[in-house]
Amino acid sequence: MAKQEMKSQMNIGSSSLILIFIILCLTTFALLSLSSAKGDWSLAQKNAQAVKDYYTADNQGQEFLQMADQALKSDPQTLESQLGDYYDPSTGLISTDITMDRGQALHIELKPDQKKSSVIVQTWKVYNSEDYEIDDSMPVWSGQ
Repeated sequence: MAKQEMKSQMNIGSSSLILIFIILCLTTFALLSLSSAKGDWSLAQKNAQAVKDYYTADNQGQEFLQMADQALKSDPQTLESQLGDYYDPSTGLISTDITMDRGQALHIELKPDQKKSSVIVQTWKVYNSEDYEIDDSMPVWSGQ
């Protein structure tokens, strides 16, 4: 009977080690899953804010379009006095830049159509208003 007792103790020990290993693996995978979910949530929040910023700027652009359209309908000959710096008499374009977050801006260019008393959208685009600079201040071995 002494041999049977030793075999059962060895089986309990090896199964306990396997169980501990499985628990450690499951815990590690659970922590990795939580970390990934937190990163996804953070990215989704940033994306939602960027979309909100774009549509806020787009709304302001629609208001600018309406203002320019009304100025053209009221008196097309006095666009320069009505629109001020928005109107460039040398090019004949009405333009503005609406700033957004993260160094971006919405650029709008409108062309007056005197025949129809309305404006035509020439440009409506988002661009980077700040220069992007690569940070190479980190001392990296160049191979020499």
